[in-house]
Amino acid sequence: MIRIFFKIIAALFGLLALYVIWLDVTNDISPSIVLGQFWFEHHSVSLQVGEAIISRYIDPCGLIVALNCEPFLWHPMIASLLGWPAALVFVICTLVFGGLAGLAGRRSSRRASKRVLHRDGAS
Repeated sequence: MIRIFFKIIAALFGLLALYVIWLDVTNDISPSIVLGQFWFEHHSVSLQVGEAIISRYIDPCGLIVALNCEPFLWHPMIASLLGWPAALVFVICTLVFGGLAGLAGRRSSRRASKRVLHRDGAS
């Protein structure tokens, strides 16, 4: 079940990567679309809400005031990722989720083979 989920996510990222590559090829003005620009043009509200949620509720420095540190998840890390070419990020996500689907499939096939061996040995 999880393997199918990862395969679907990988396929969606692959289609998104192909769409962005097509936009890059047909665009005469700029050589590549940046991930932040692509996200802002297609759904700017989720970009702003994502920044607020990550900065306030997920980042340990924003969540725990006693740590007394600067938030580090959004501005140094995710903001630099938003400056990368969108096609590159989507291709990397496709490869990561495809690899996770392969690992999940290999793990479930090992479990199934152990069950078969155990049943055969018990009879």
